Amino acid sequence: MLNSTPERIWAVAMFVVSAYAVWRGGRVERLVAGANVVAWVLTVAVQNRQDWLHPQWGVLAVDVAFLILLLGLVVRTTRGWVMPAAAFQLLAVVTHMAIMADKGVRAWAYLTALILWSYLVLISLAVGVYLQSRFNGRPAR
Repeated sequence: MLNSTPERIWAVAMFVVSAYAVWRGGRVERLVAGANVVAWVLTVAVQNRQDWLHPQWGVLAVDVAFLILLLGLVVRTTRGWVMPAAAFQLLAVVTHMAIMADKGVRAWAYLTALILWSYLVLISLAVGVYLQSRFNGRPAR
């Protein structure tokens, strides 16, 4: 599960931001933090670590489900940070589509792009928590 240094760094970053969201975030931030942790656990469970040359169908399903949650929040909340988070998650889904469309997309590019988009979603969440905690007196939906 945490076999490499990048995997350990991601786990630490994700749990730090998630803990920050639980501590200082609103309902939306806590929901996204929890969904992100669940998505990570499911991703680890369904990914095929031996074959990054072909689409990761299970990971795609998890990424699409997380995207649907974020898109739902985009239309139901006033949180500005959710839209960039959803956009980055959409790029993760598009990355899966790229390997389906073009077998020339190499495993390294596939993995690197998915990691990049995941960190950008996490950064969006961290910014959202910061903004929510800073302007906590304002009504939040």
